[in-house]
Amino acid sequence: MFENATKQLRETVEAALPELNTVVGWRAGYDPLHMTPVFIKNAGDLSKLEWSPFCVQNLSGYLVKDPAVRAQDPSKKIGICVKGCDSRSLVALIQEKFIERNQIHVFGIPCRGTVDWRRVMKLGPLTGIQSARVEESRLVVEDANGGHTFALEDVLARKCLRCAHPNPVIHDVLIGEPVTPRVAVENSYGEVERMEEQSLEDRLGFWKKELDKCLRCYACRNACPLCVCQDRCIAETREPRWLTQRVGTSEKFLFHFIHALHLAGRCTECGECERACPMEIPVTLIKEKLNKITLELMSYEAGMDPEAVPPLLTFNPGETGL
Repeated sequence: MFENATKQLRETVEAALPELNTVVGWRAGYDPLHMTPVFIKNAGDLSKLEWSPFCVQNLSGYLVKDPAVRAQDPSKKIGICVKGCDSRSLVALIQEKFIERNQIHVFGIPCRGTVDWRRVMKLGPLTGIQSARVEESRLVVEDANGGHTFALEDVLARKCLRCAHPNPVIHDVLIGEPVTPRVAVENSYGEVERMEEQSLEDRLGFWKKELDKCLRCYACRNACPLCVCQDRCIAETREPRWLTQRVGTSEKFLFHFIHALHLAGRCTECGECERACPMEIPVTLIKEKLNKITLELMSYEAGMDPEAVPPLLTFNPGETGL
């Protein structure tokens, strides 16, 4: 189903490659349910480039966190493949001057949703996976025990089930046709609203249970394309010391909520923090709550306009409050 999109992507990248240092995209991973980032530097690498609903990673973080990408020939652009949510991260990085729009060549890909392999394995389990493909509204997986079919809605990532921006908001070239959003922006916070209906005690109990599982591995921080102050992160700095290395729930609470507040008005809900979490904690929910507040109070949605300034990065002495 996605062979034509992959073919078009490879042809489009090949045409642009002479003017680019590198193109950051996806390639096949260690099994058919996984893709992994790839760096295309010459035409000989093009056969590695892939596009499918298994291309889950948001690649925009490489533009600011990978020294090898940043240190390339400044006279050439860096190419990057992005889905809708990924493109919003690019916009946010442009807004905050971490990258310049004229330094990147954006290959935009409309996205109907990405597959969460952990949800697939819970419905399985599967062993010796041989192939996996998406056919319209279903996922078909063949393993050592034969073929298995899953409803696509049952295996998509949580972020994709509430996606209001499946089409890239910025791009130099669009691969394929735009797709219809699943929900309108104002209707995309259903899970947050259901949590808001609970009592404070129930909400506290939910987060105590979830955050107690946290290993403080900081995978959520490392995967976030907008968490760019890792050398000075409050989780590890000792002057001043904000957090200890204790593993109690209170320390975990403090880390996650400081992390979320640092992303208030900036988080593009790409779900990388949640995807990277080895304990499957729904940490994006915290950011979604803050984004809902920002949308309601300030009519602002992160990562939509490269010329806009995020509201919490502005200061106006004439403000009278909300």
